[in-house]
Amino acid sequence: MRSFDFQPGDGSRYFIQLFRSEHGGIFVINHEESMWRYHPGDCLKFLMGNNNEWTHKAIWNFLEANYNV
Repeated sequence: MRSFDFQPGDGSRYFIQLFRSEHGGIFVINHEESMWRYHPGDCLKFLMGNNNEWTHKAIWNFLEANYNV
Protein backbone atom coordinates (compact mmCIF):
# COMPACT_ATOMS: atom_id res chain seq x y z
CA MET A 1 0.00 0.00 0.00
CA ARG A 2 1.12 3.52 -0.79
CA SER A 3 -0.46 6.78 0.34
CA PHE A 4 -0.29 10.26 -1.16
CA ASP A 5 -1.57 13.62 0.08
CA PHE A 6 -1.64 16.26 -2.67
CA GLN A 7 -3.18 19.56 -3.74
CA PRO A 8 -3.69 20.05 -7.48
CA GLY A 9 -3.62 23.87 -7.19
CA ASP A 10 -7.35 24.58 -7.41
CA GLY A 11 -7.94 24.86 -3.66
CA SER A 12 -8.81 21.18 -3.17
CA ARG A 13 -6.84 18.54 -1.32
CA TYR A 14 -6.76 14.78 -1.83
CA PHE A 15 -5.57 11.88 0.25
CA ILE A 16 -5.38 8.67 -1.77
CA GLN A 17 -4.34 5.13 -0.93
CA LEU A 18 -3.17 2.71 -3.61
CA PHE A 19 -3.42 -1.09 -3.59
CA ARG A 20 -2.53 -3.55 -6.36
CA SER A 21 -5.53 -5.35 -7.85
CA GLU A 22 -5.18 -9.08 -8.38
CA HIS A 23 -7.00 -8.63 -11.71
CA GLY A 24 -4.66 -5.93 -13.02
CA GLY A 25 -4.40 -2.26 -12.34
CA ILE A 26 -4.26 -0.44 -9.05
CA PHE A 27 -7.15 0.28 -6.69
CA VAL A 28 -7.32 3.92 -5.63
CA ILE A 29 -9.30 4.94 -2.54
CA ASN A 30 -9.92 8.66 -2.20
CA HIS A 31 -10.78 10.07 1.28
CA GLU A 32 -12.79 6.89 1.93
CA GLU A 33 -15.44 8.46 -0.35
CA SER A 34 -14.74 6.85 -3.70
CA MET A 35 -12.88 3.92 -5.21
CA TRP A 36 -11.29 3.74 -8.64
CA ARG A 37 -9.13 1.33 -10.66
CA TYR A 38 -6.10 2.90 -12.30
CA HIS A 39 -4.33 1.44 -15.33
CA PRO A 40 -1.19 3.56 -15.93
CA GLY A 41 -1.23 5.32 -19.28
CA ASP A 42 -4.67 3.91 -20.10
CA CYS A 43 -7.58 4.79 -17.79
CA LEU A 44 -8.92 5.60 -14.35
CA LYS A 45 -12.22 3.75 -13.94
CA PHE A 46 -14.79 4.73 -11.32
CA LEU A 47 -15.90 1.74 -9.21
CA MET A 48 -18.06 3.08 -6.36
CA GLY A 49 -18.83 5.97 -4.05
CA ASN A 50 -18.96 9.61 -5.07
CA ASN A 51 -18.30 9.98 -8.83
CA ASN A 52 -17.02 13.48 -9.47
CA GLU A 53 -15.39 14.66 -12.71
CA TRP A 54 -13.03 17.03 -10.84
CA THR A 55 -11.86 14.22 -8.56
CA HIS A 56 -11.29 11.99 -11.60
CA LYS A 57 -9.23 14.67 -13.32
CA ALA A 58 -7.15 15.47 -10.21
CA ILE A 59 -6.36 11.82 -9.43
CA TRP A 60 -5.62 10.94 -13.08
CA ASN A 61 -3.27 13.89 -13.54
CA PHE A 62 -1.47 13.23 -10.24
CA LEU A 63 -0.95 9.52 -10.89
CA GLU A 64 0.15 9.99 -14.49
CA ALA A 65 2.74 12.57 -13.40
CA ASN A 66 3.96 10.96 -10.16
CA TYR A 67 3.29 7.25 -9.94
CA ASN A 68 5.76 4.68 -11.25
CA VAL A 69 4.54 1.09 -11.29
